Amino acid sequence: MTAYTIWTKEEYQERASVVAPKLLGQYLIHRTAETTYIGRIVETEAYGGSYRRMADDGAHSFRGLTKRTEPMFCAGGVSYVYLIYGMYHCVNIVTGPEGSGQAVLIRAVEPVAGIEHMLENRRMEAVKPAVSNGPGKLCRAMDITLAQNRLDLCGSELYIARPAEQPRFAVVRTTRINIDYAVKGKQFPWRFYIKDNPYVSMR
Repeated sequence: MTAYTIWTKEEYQERASVVAPKLLGQYLIHRTAETTYIGRIVETEAYGGSYRRMADDGAHSFRGLTKRTEPMFCAGGVSYVYLIYGMYHCVNIVTGPEGSGQAVLIRAVEPVAGIEHMLENRRMEAVKPAVSNGPGKLCRAMDITLAQNRLDLCGSELYIARPAEQPRFAVVRTTRINIDYAVKGKQFPWRFYIKDNPYVSMR
């Protein structure tokens, strides 16, 4: 039995750039009728807010409230799941106060539980980094879809939890990736990952 403590609502209330590194090493948990998926978060990116007085033009919330981005403007502690390229889902953790438009993208996880189902979902026969070393890959592995959008992360379906035992690790901080469209935001040092972890998407 994997032991953990579920995050409280208060832990999501800080800025995305503060919460993003705190999520490293924590569990992303998705409970379904078939299994309980658990992935150790090894890579994150913060979105929204500002850096050195520059608004984040890399965030979905940059252009304001829309039907798609509405979850980002909720008070921290809900999920924001969206579809890219018409086929890949990405899961985000909404942070900060209501109306701030901030969230943390979970970019990669290391499988902990529900691994057999993860492999089935990814059509893979053995556990290796490719099962969950990217935002779209981890969502497919953990069966996270638009059905999990705007869920209360203090509920029983999708949530963040603190492992009972947390190994020590070093954190690497870099600029975010794959957002060349963001004139200013692509320079923000808001990507964080666990050093030397094989499940990190890109080094």
